[in-house]
Amino acid sequence: MNIRFIFFDLGNVLLRFSLQRLARQSAILTGCTEDEILHAVFSNDIERKLECGEISEQEFYDSFCNTLGKHPEPQQLAEALNDIFEVVEEMQPFLAKLDAVDFPRGILSNTGPGHWNHCIKKYPFLLQYFPNNHVLSFRAGAMKPDRKIYETALTTARRNVSDIKPQEILFIDDLEPNVVGAQTFGFDSFQFISEQQLIEELTERGVW
Repeated sequence: MNIRFIFFDLGNVLLRFSLQRLARQSAILTGCTEDEILHAVFSNDIERKLECGEISEQEFYDSFCNTLGKHPEPQQLAEALNDIFEVVEEMQPFLAKLDAVDFPRGILSNTGPGHWNHCIKKYPFLLQYFPNNHVLSFRAGAMKPDRKIYETALTTARRNVSDIKPQEILFIDDLEPNVVGAQTFGFDSFQFISEQQLIEELTERGVW
């Protein structure tokens, strides 16, 4: 089956991210320990709720501050929490090649509004190579590997390729559960590990 559309995960596929950096920057800002920061981010399920669009950024901020007993300036905290990414350089030649031939493509990511808005401002290549077809968990109301987000991805792909079948969609993610979820839904999918492995997987599928 030919691949007619490719979805890429954002974190650790297009951009690497570091929770250690998040914790360090936020600890410096608040005077708390890194462990306390991570507890505040992930306690009460607030990170998942933010990434599923169940709570607003203000509600996330309020919960984070209440857990720590600290109230840092909101914009400074947003920068500490969001400025945690760097480009996965080995992806760039492949993205440029897809862009040159206008191959149908999109982003399928578990992310919140803060991370997404930070990334598209700091890394212009994201909107250059992916001007549309953004399937983001906070907009979809579901996170990978929930079936609902893959359904949203299929609908998105069909706006570009109206007769596309699920097995003609390739999804590249760094986490095995998300790959398995995509495969269970019907997508072709593999776990991103290295540049060489990426080339081999894409060559096998006739994409590279």
